[in-house]
Amino acid sequence: MKLIHLINSHTPEAVRPQFYLKADTALLRNNDAFYIPDGVGRVVAEPQIVLRISRLAKCIGERFAPRCVDAVMAGVAFTPIERLEALRREGLPWDEAVGYDHSSALSLDMLGYDAMLQGAVFSINGEERLRLSVADMSFTPERIVSHLSEAMTLRIGDLVYLGTPQSFDIAAGDNLRITIGDTTLLNFDIK
Repeated sequence: MKLIHLINSHTPEAVRPQFYLKADTALLRNNDAFYIPDGVGRVVAEPQIVLRISRLAKCIGERFAPRCVDAVMAGVAFTPIERLEALRREGLPWDEAVGYDHSSALSLDMLGYDAMLQGAVFSINGEERLRLSVADMSFTPERIVSHLSEAMTLRIGDLVYLGTPQSFDIAAGDNLRITIGDTTLLNFDIK
């Protein structure tokens, strides 16, 4: 299974969907607590809507993309920002800053494809911080899935994190929650 994370998916000047990959060990499941790694400095949370690929897909057209997605989930990517900036400055791969174990939270519950049209609400400690909407993205989910299928073969179970327009500083003791419609998909603590 691949974890595919979009970059700048909410940036109007983006020419095409850009992405990076994470290993499946990056998954944080079951609403388990996220433990901030020691010595990494400032860590940000990036709430995201996640698509689960349901069939083998290679070079598919946008109109067929919805057939390749069987579920919408919620996710949060955790990034130690100083480490990422240092790697960027040195021209090194980002893997150390973005792909470490448990750096991508994923909801257990899934909703149908059309659920993402409702958008998602991200809260920290019960306070709403962001409303995610696919309508605000530079590329439609269909365009993203089509583009990814041109770059690589998508397989059953691959997860596509659709990116976020904003990141949020987190600290031990915080509670993060993402809801889509009336369904709470993620609700977990930071330690």
